[in-house]
Amino acid sequence: MSDVEMDSGSDGSEMEDLDESIQKVKDQMKEDDRDVNLANQLLVLLRKNGDFPELEQKRKRFVEWAPLTPLNWINWIEDFRKQEPEPSVEDVEKMFERAIFDENDVTIWAERVMYSYKCAHDERSDKDFEYCRDTCEKALTAIGNRYDAGGHIWMLFLGYELKHFRKYINSSEFQQQADQVAHLFKRALRCPTDQLEEIYSQSEQFCSDYQQDSHVTELKKLYDATMRQKEQLAKFQILIDNHETKKMGLKQFFEHEKKSGMPARVQMAHERMVAELSDDEDAWCAYGAWTEYELKLPQISVEIYERALRHCPYSYVLHQQTLLALERAQKPDEVIDRLWAKAKNNVINCYLSAAEEGRGLYRTYAFLLRRRIFLAGSKDFSPMAEVFDEGAAILKEWFTMAWDPNAEYRQMQAYFYASLMKDMDKCRKIWNDILASGFGRFAGKWLEAVRIERQFGDKENARRFLNKALNSVSDNINEIYLYYVQFEREEGTLSELDQVLEKVNAQASHRANRPQKKLPEKPYPSEKDNKDLKKRTAGGEPIVKKVKSADGGFKAPLPPTALKKPTPPSTQTTTSSTAPSVSFSTPKSQPGTEDARTIFVSNLDFTTTEDDIRQAIQGVTSIRFARKAHTDETHRGFAYVVMENEEKTRIALQKDRVPVKGRPMFISANDPEKRVGFKFSTGLEKAKIFVRNVHFQATDEELLFGPVKSVRRVTHRDGKPKGVAFIDFESESSAQQCVASGDKLVLRERDLEVAISNPPAKKDKHHPHVGFAEKVASEEDGGPRKGHAAKLQLVPRAIAAKAPQITARMDAMDVSEKPASSKASTSSTSASKPMSNDQFRQMFMRN
Repeated sequence: MSDVEMDSGSDGSEMEDLDESIQKVKDQMKEDDRDVNLANQLLVLLRKNGDFPELEQKRKRFVEWAPLTPLNWINWIEDFRKQEPEPSVEDVEKMFERAIFDENDVTIWAERVMYSYKCAHDERSDKDFEYCRDTCEKALTAIGNRYDAGGHIWMLFLGYELKHFRKYINSSEFQQQADQVAHLFKRALRCPTDQLEEIYSQSEQFCSDYQQDSHVTELKKLYDATMRQKEQLAKFQILIDNHETKKMGLKQFFEHEKKSGMPARVQMAHERMVAELSDDEDAWCAYGAWTEYELKLPQISVEIYERALRHCPYSYVLHQQTLLALERAQKPDEVIDRLWAKAKNNVINCYLSAAEEGRGLYRTYAFLLRRRIFLAGSKDFSPMAEVFDEGAAILKEWFTMAWDPNAEYRQMQAYFYASLMKDMDKCRKIWNDILASGFGRFAGKWLEAVRIERQFGDKENARRFLNKALNSVSDNINEIYLYYVQFEREEGTLSELDQVLEKVNAQASHRANRPQKKLPEKPYPSEKDNKDLKKRTAGGEPIVKKVKSADGGFKAPLPPTALKKPTPPSTQTTTSSTAPSVSFSTPKSQPGTEDARTIFVSNLDFTTTEDDIRQAIQGVTSIRFARKAHTDETHRGFAYVVMENEEKTRIALQKDRVPVKGRPMFISANDPEKRVGFKFSTGLEKAKIFVRNVHFQATDEELLFGPVKSVRRVTHRDGKPKGVAFIDFESESSAQQCVASGDKLVLRERDLEVAISNPPAKKDKHHPHVGFAEKVASEEDGGPRKGHAAKLQLVPRAIAAKAPQITARMDAMDVSEKPASSKASTSSTSASKPMSNDQFRQMFMRN
């Protein structure tokens, strides 16, 4: 039958009763009549069982919606050729074309090449042998460069050429024909195929038998060069042959071929990817995109995409790319519309799994229609409107409210109706639907609707949108305020501007004075809860109950004092009548207690483990991390570490900023007032200089500019240098001398900037209420209030302090500002009285 051995179930084999197996496959297909594997399996069984009438019927039906396997195509072509009367060569060639379109497989090409040689051999003429040569050349173009398949085609081609060549041994055309065969050997030896050694062996035999010594050297040179390429590809073939590493091997093979930069080899790599992974839409998409943007051959791109849809009819991306490829290739509108109907049938009705897929398909086809209508010179955009509306209706039915989660589809649809259809009523209806479906709180959506109204509608409807936005927006209300005022400056009258100024400032004042949501007060832990906290695990560590905080975050572990002795409720009178709150202050640790042996470790990498800390600090008995809520896998980057004794504790404190996992670990005593922070001088230091523009790779030794006591390079919390350093000299004169020569200091080709160290003073952390009072005063003076919608400063502060009314300079159509009066500022500041720690904490928790 052929040189390629296949289990085709030909008539020569013993017939076997397979009725039971056939019925079993048919039953399975009742559940899924679109299963490609079952369909191909059924065709093989029907042929083996001799059910040819049913087989022919099933073949014609299956091939309409699914690709057949190479075996089924070869069986079908063989059965087709046996018909009476014998079909023409043209009809058989059409069958081969259909088969190769489904599967660009070496077995099908081999059958086609052998069929062409048989036709030429029967006619026994040079003219008919050209048909065989043309078929072989097509096969080489399709798969001749493939490592795993090309060698077989080359061997067939060379075998037929050698048989044809022998007719010219005693002819005057002998040398011409010999050179032609040698040239074919050279072409074959340039391709690193799996049968390269056999091809070279045949070339040596050919040169020896027919005295073609002039070609030997070149053939050997080509073989050696190609053999080196084959050795590289053989490494990938080992991975591909292993089922577990097949995909990885194919990917590495493809990347290797891609680096060659040779289009023929890259195309063969793509062909092999889609042959091995025929149902992988990503492989097909990459192949199609390469033909479009690298080869820039629209006709080839269309063929690749159409082949892809045979194997991946579920892929909405491939349908999109195919529609655009057909448009680029200038295919007839009927062809594109047929594909669109097929896309709706396959993807929308059968395989649609996400709203995004449907939106992408409808969007692609809608704008394809827009371009078609423009090219035709028409102004009838109703077909595009039908596609937009159909997509919205179908997707909303399939996915309800989640069909357009970001409103992108509806925004495009609304703009289309406003710009091309000139139907502002439909545009407003769509925008009302967008704003009513959860987007009314976003300023950006309202402003987009207003811009469309101003461009295609009228200013009255734009004004209505802005009025509604004032009461609906919650994220960036200032954008609405500013846009509304500017809108009236540009579009409205003086009276309308006054009304908007009054309305906007009233809204701003109302929002600023709106009471904040209060967090629920945490009740003092009961006696039962205190007993639970005192329980010990087998390892001696307290059990910390994981309680989700009010803001949904984590609950930090309590220090040892809080675990053992919960602080009683404060007896101080507070401004609120709510239940007393628990004090978070940590009493001073008493010598000999566990608190005295506890250190606070922070700035840890989130993946740091207890073993990492124990390796950096010796003498650790227990470690308690601050964990995230509902998880034991990660922590918040700090922990309480209990040491064996106070001596070990002192040693551990000396290891502050020891790097752990590339980050400096901050170590301090278990006292919030003593935890690691900025612990260097904050005043003028005449014997110390500040150096800027230091190279990140500079060392301390390179910064020794004279008699220096110490060098400190400043780093980020992750240990990376900031590019600045402090150098402490032995005397003030040395520091002054270094500063005087600062313009001459160069380190690693960088000009250094030096100055006497004078860090800014820190605020007094023992009186936090002072800073808080100042912050409150600044907010009352019109400053920003974090967590609230800020007041829009459209009026002078002095007037705003008296009443939330609007005043504007009507002559300039703008708003003036004057500094707030000192009296108002004084009264605001004097109104704040010193608060206790508990009062401040309660106010902070409420805000």
